[in-house]
Amino acid sequence: MADKKWVEKTFDSREERERLGRQINKRFAETERAEVEAGSENIPTGPIDLDLSEEEIRRRVGSGNFESAKDDRQTNSINS
Repeated sequence: MADKKWVEKTFDSREERERLGRQINKRFAETERAEVEAGSENIPTGPIDLDLSEEEIRRRVGSGNFESAKDDRQTNSINS
């Protein structure tokens, strides 16, 4: 099987780019409407008021992971 190279297709006319943009936006809108109709608007987005004890966190993530995260000396990223 021969290797096929990816070739970027460019569209020279503004009308063609705008037409393709409208088609893409239409598909996105159809997808969003389908998701809303399926009931995805009920996704909770508020803050979670749940205080976990160290024992509960250790149980959920595992003892090894808990100790690794607790004793991690790595500096956090500035962008985090």
